[in-house]
Amino acid sequence: MTPTRREALQSTLGLLAAAAAPSIFAQPAYPASPIRFVISTPAGGGHDIMMRMIGVKLTEAWGQPSIVESKPGASGAIASTYVARAQPDGYTLLTMHGAVLTNLVLQPNPGYKLTDLVPVCMLVLTPLALGVRSSLGINTVQEYVARAKKQPGKLSYATYGQGSGAHFAGEQLNAAAGTDILHIPYKGEAPALQDMLGDQLDAVIVSLGGVSRYPGKIKPLAVASTTRSTRYPDVPTFSEAGFPGVNMPGWGAIFAPAGTPKAVANKLSAELNRIIMLPDVSAKMLELGFESVAWGPEKLAAFMNEQMIDIKKLVDSGRIKL
Repeated sequence: MTPTRREALQSTLGLLAAAAAPSIFAQPAYPASPIRFVISTPAGGGHDIMMRMIGVKLTEAWGQPSIVESKPGASGAIASTYVARAQPDGYTLLTMHGAVLTNLVLQPNPGYKLTDLVPVCMLVLTPLALGVRSSLGINTVQEYVARAKKQPGKLSYATYGQGSGAHFAGEQLNAAAGTDILHIPYKGEAPALQDMLGDQLDAVIVSLGGVSRYPGKIKPLAVASTTRSTRYPDVPTFSEAGFPGVNMPGWGAIFAPAGTPKAVANKLSAELNRIIMLPDVSAKMLELGFESVAWGPEKLAAFMNEQMIDIKKLVDSGRIKL
């Protein structure tokens, strides 16, 4: 049966309306509003400086403001939980270190599960280093260990958080050296370094850039990685100092809430990794003691699985507790 002209016209209009519907209800292209990076450490620390520099570049590239918001406390669990519960739209992101894993092992109720977060990219690896206040009169790890054994319970080391990678490195040293050096957790690297400069602490384990930033005030003794830093080649590894069991890399990665569209996460990963490898940005990262790596989500996820094995091993030994 041949359709009438009126029926044909109605059919054509219906098809046009159906084709137009997606454009009427489509979401605006990402990003269409400011992007917020939540960090787990106070302002002034390495992650804060890093994300503000990246934010400037991201704003230049995408035309949307980038905001850095600090939510310190609970070894990063507050920031991690906040982002895990945020809208999965790519506008609230987490900049986090190894405590995103250690919290899950150490805290009975950290407030989030690892499946609540999606790995976006690994921006930097952060060699962790032991540094002592220069007035302590110690110049090597061996001297630090000898002092700790001679005066048990008297020496201490501070880190940027309970259960952080730095805390694990410190307990690796205690295990390897047979010492009982007291751990003092802070809510970030910056306040720990400030107290070091005020001679209120014996030692810190923070980023290599942090302990190397104040020559004459803080003496870097060793780095907790397999090789020396190209930026600070005079600082030996713990392995070279006779303690090969001390090897715990720090890191800085980006996570999004679970459910974030894959296309959005992939776009973020590609752009953030591009920015972190820019010559001026990577040079600033080296100055901070960071190594730009620009890993995608798959490599970040594999790294986290390997890290979790080492974390559980040390926790099971009983040396790390909250």
